[in-house]
Amino acid sequence: MARPPKPILSRRGIAEEALRLVEEEGIEHLTTRKLAKRLGVEGPSLYNHIANRDDLLDEMHGIVDETVDPSALDHEDWRVGLVEFARSYRRAFSVRPELVAIIASRPVRHTVALRAYDDMFARFARFGWEPRYAATVMAAIDYLVLGSAIETFKGGFDRPAADYEDDFPHLAAALHATEGGDIDDLGFELGLQALIAKVEADTTSG
Repeated sequence: MARPPKPILSRRGIAEEALRLVEEEGIEHLTTRKLAKRLGVEGPSLYNHIANRDDLLDEMHGIVDETVDPSALDHEDWRVGLVEFARSYRRAFSVRPELVAIIASRPVRHTVALRAYDDMFARFARFGWEPRYAATVMAAIDYLVLGSAIETFKGGFDRPAADYEDDFPHLAAALHATEGGDIDDLGFELGLQALIAKVEADTTSG
């Protein structure tokens, strides 16, 4: 009887399965043994393609970065372009908060991620922004997007608003006021509009 074909592995295929594992079970379950089992191979087979956990995380970062659409920055109005780019950036990362917390604490190494930053700074240069100011704007976008992906206001309170009324009445009132709405989206948009207004003021006065 013919032996069953061995699964064909690749860096990308391994990283894509790792992303699915994280989304389904959480980052704490991302182990070589569990990933290999999902891929139908033995653990050592992975190391023919992925050097170690850091290498795997870099590859996962690159795949997530591919889902960010930088083309919005080509809009003739940089304000519109920056808003749409930031929203695309947030959509890509907000579905993976556990992974984002790790990515945000590590150096940017993957070629896809490095190229993404290079392309963004090329576009910022076309806006007439000096490198230092462009880096400042990009840092602010990173803080806003990654911060909102890692920690949400809504997720910070795990009890019904009524449970806080006796000891924390003002907090309870705020939580009641956000029921049925998406306070996280509203908070992100407020921060984004404040950023656009500041950049507009800076570039106009400069």
